[in-house]
Amino acid sequence: MKKYILLISSIISIWLTSYLSLLPLNGNSQADISNLYNTSITPAWFTFSIWSIIYLSWIILWFYLIYNKNEIKKKKIILLSAAQLTSMIWLFPWHYNMVGLSVIIMLWLLWILSLLVIKRNKNKVFQGISDFFFWWILVATIVNIHTFLIYVDIYIYPIILWVISLIIWWIINIIIIHKYKTIIPSIVFIWALFWIISKQADVSIISTSYIIWFIVLSIMLKNIFQNKKTPLL
Repeated sequence: MKKYILLISSIISIWLTSYLSLLPLNGNSQADISNLYNTSITPAWFTFSIWSIIYLSWIILWFYLIYNKNEIKKKKIILLSAAQLTSMIWLFPWHYNMVGLSVIIMLWLLWILSLLVIKRNKNKVFQGISDFFFWWILVATIVNIHTFLIYVDIYIYPIILWVISLIIWWIINIIIIHKYKTIIPSIVFIWALFWIISKQADVSIISTSYIIWFIVLSIMLKNIFQNKKTPLL
């Protein structure tokens, strides 16, 4: 039964997101709204191709569940399905330029996924897919908060806000890496930060980003090559 719950939520989320990309809701694409609010953390649009990997991971997980029925609790599957549907619901206020509501929904989505990250599943496949989803939504949440600050016209000292966001993001990343022995946070961090750097023009933003980028990359490589017992997921 639980594999069908995940299948239905995956199909609905992937189909609707794809449909709205081809036929923009309210005449706006996701990029159109994003371009209205150019923040110090807005990445290049190619960054969001990471969703194709997330969608593929959902499909892989569904096939995996067919052959591993009893390894993952139903409650975990329901939480992941709820997160998938919430990510789909976020599209509607975003396309209608209701940025405040978009942030609320994004925070709710982040909380749902945090339950899967904190209360970890012994199954590495499920946990790895959940972690990957969570870390990208953390990036999206930070971007949404910056967007909201512009939306309400209180985006003061963007460089300072960016540095604060970067440091908080980095600290959470390091804590999770050492606590749960996973490199997934680093993979998402490095991917997102690289394309944020490529989008920005401010020297201060670029320089601080590069410093943190290389620190995280070094830590990730250390976990891979110096500690063979550290699982990749």
